[in-house]
Amino acid sequence: MSVRTSDTGHTALKETLRRHKVVSGDHKHPVNVVHHEEATFGERLADKISFGIGSWPFLIVQTFMVAAWMVGNAILFFHFDPKPFILLNLLFSIQAAYTGPVLLLAGNRQAQKDRLTLEHAAHEADKADRQNVQILKAIEHNTEVTIQILRHVESLVGGHMAEDAARDAAQRAEQNRT
Repeated sequence: MSVRTSDTGHTALKETLRRHKVVSGDHKHPVNVVHHEEATFGERLADKISFGIGSWPFLIVQTFMVAAWMVGNAILFFHFDPKPFILLNLLFSIQAAYTGPVLLLAGNRQAQKDRLTLEHAAHEADKADRQNVQILKAIEHNTEVTIQILRHVESLVGGHMAEDAARDAAQRAEQNRT
């Protein structure tokens, strides 16, 4: 069973698998190579931004910046954005307006990568199944050959046993005559 995502994704995966037997660098898995090589500048940028936005350092830095903004404007010496912090709300709105689409772009790229990974896994599973069938056929053939060899050995042993029995009978007969 093979999973198909799209003709272009499948074609790109096949071309990359043909071109890159051993890949040096960060991306060793063929799907990661395709995912990285086919990405446009904007897609790579969206991946990096979403990686940064979804990190603890980003959340910690943003928390300290917001706290400093609020403390500085409410209590200390900045008074360009007094309570209720309209400018801060505007900045959050702008950040949300850009963060949402960037995260959606990164999510779509991850879904595409997941589809390519499933397709590659299905291809590898099919290849492994074909290899298993070949191995089983070879074992079956070897078993048949082994059975034939054992039958031949059995017939040789049977023949030798018959000869030995005849020789023993002849020796006993000769001993009885003497």
